[in-house]
Amino acid sequence: QLSGICRTSASVESWHFTEGNPDGVQWVNRARLTDLMPGTNYSYQVFAGQQFTPSAVYAFSVPRLLEGAYPMQVIMFGDMGKNGGSATLPRLKEEARSGKNTALIHVGDFAYDLHDDGGQRGDEFMRRLEDAAAHIPYMTCPGNHEIPFNFSHYRNRFTMPTQDDMPNNNQLWWSLDIGPVHFVSYDTEVYFARQDLIQDQLDFLNKDLALASNPEQRKKVPWIVVFGHRPMYCSNIDNNDCSTPSSKVRAGLESVFYQYGVDFIIQGHEHSYERLWPVFNETVTQRNYVNPKAPVHMISGQAGCNEDSGICINPMLGKKGDWSAFRSWLPLQYGYGRLAFLNATHAQWTQMYDIINTAEDTVIIEQHNHAPFSGL
Repeated sequence: QLSGICRTSASVESWHFTEGNPDGVQWVNRARLTDLMPGTNYSYQVFAGQQFTPSAVYAFSVPRLLEGAYPMQVIMFGDMGKNGGSATLPRLKEEARSGKNTALIHVGDFAYDLHDDGGQRGDEFMRRLEDAAAHIPYMTCPGNHEIPFNFSHYRNRFTMPTQDDMPNNNQLWWSLDIGPVHFVSYDTEVYFARQDLIQDQLDFLNKDLALASNPEQRKKVPWIVVFGHRPMYCSNIDNNDCSTPSSKVRAGLESVFYQYGVDFIIQGHEHSYERLWPVFNETVTQRNYVNPKAPVHMISGQAGCNEDSGICINPMLGKKGDWSAFRSWLPLQYGYGRLAFLNATHAQWTQMYDIINTAEDTVIIEQHNHAPFSGL
């Protein structure tokens, strides 16, 4: 049931979800809303039959279209477990209710793990998220903790935009324009668990980004942001893919994002924060963010894992890479990122230290040449 300045309609589909979920909630109900009006506020309530108590009344706003879309801000973070993420979750709820943000974007690793306790861990995680995700879109990509049971919990619990011409992706990758930004979610885990899907994803990325980087389209939607779980670069000393000289993710995807002029690559997996200089093929193009000549990578995996009792040990004790502009890691240090698009040429990234609710790092990225990169 919905109300607003303009009413809308909803269609509902339901199915039984049992794969890797013997003890969790097994009926999934997914509602699709149509005829929503940009810039309109809607309130809604969920009913599930007379034997169940209706949900609270929630409200959401439909993003504005291009005209008047600036400034626009999204919250981005990775690696939030049921236990470890307890410090971050109250901040995310505040951000969702603030009216300043268009979406929460979680770049993989949920609940630690969604399938634990026969699926009951996933149920509890989703209940904890409700007060944030009920107000603004909660957008996702899969991480390595979502691999079990062929990503079944990820595929059944989250509703991402469908790609009609890619029926086999099971929402493991997707794209969407939100105002002046083209967002692309990709799945790094195909390189480790589903190699049979590598080419399908590459076909999707090439087709999607070719359209998004078309000069006429870029005039309308200038910014391109891609996000996936595992980083291509990192200066952690933990023998993860990004800390090896032959990263599978970097070898598979870096040239695609460079070719189409992607502005930002946002990642998690490492339970730390790191901001990179514009870089391609391990070559730093400049030590500033004025008209970057390669994508800008951010690693924000500090939302709070469940590993080591929430301490999340991915130390940064060795020499940082030449491409590393700023890095931060301490045990029990939790945080998330704000990515704000101020206008067609300026964006701002702020990494928040959530325990004391203050900015740990902030930087302005200025790009007057939204176009494919070349020269390296």
